[in-house]
Amino acid sequence: MVVKKMKRTKPNNKVGGGCNIKSLPKDLLTDVLARVASGSVVDLFNVEHSCTDLLEVGNDNYVLQHACMDSFHTVPWLISDKASLFLRRCRDSGNAEALFRQGMLEYFTLFKTESGLVLLQRAAHKGHIEATYVVGILLLSLSRGDNRLRRQGLNLLSCLKRRRCFKVIECRKRVKQVVSSLWIHNNVNVDIRTCTCWNTYRRGWEEDNYGVTCSESCFWEREATMFCNSILR
Repeated sequence: MVVKKMKRTKPNNKVGGGCNIKSLPKDLLTDVLARVASGSVVDLFNVEHSCTDLLEVGNDNYVLQHACMDSFHTVPWLISDKASLFLRRCRDSGNAEALFRQGMLEYFTLFKTESGLVLLQRAAHKGHIEATYVVGILLLSLSRGDNRLRRQGLNLLSCLKRRRCFKVIECRKRVKQVVSSLWIHNNVNVDIRTCTCWNTYRRGWEEDNYGVTCSESCFWEREATMFCNSILR
């Protein structure tokens, strides 16, 4: 009996048994990078620079939609040209936070009220809480007897109030933080009739409970008045 000598194969020390990026579905890579981008764009940039294939996936619209904006200053003239280009790409991809920031800048600083409101409405349509709050307040403030605008504003704010994750105080503080970094050139003057229930019980504006007002619509009209008189002044 002749025993054949078998060739000894070298052990495969590659992670994942030799699996490489190209062998993974693009949809999976896109989802992974979107999760990375939602946590930190710095981590996203580091991942992109590790591989040309990942750099291509990192430029996908879905990834840019989820990119976290925390690493960028709210005021655009305080960031680099490269960062400005990235933010523009995020806006073009439909990133809600990027749309919100640009909308606030255009509406309250650059006197571009029409385009600014459109950007804020796009962010609100994507579920952005602060954008929804601002759009609702603006519609109430600009209604001036137009019941259609008033109803639109109240509907937005009422739906916002019903979200489990929504807190009036937290939303207010977040909007105030963004406003404080801008040069406010477009002050919104509210023209809403006051209700007698506003004076029935004095309490700070930082309260969430609207039970002291006679209705939810009355609460939001009070909110719009306080917003315009406190945050935008």
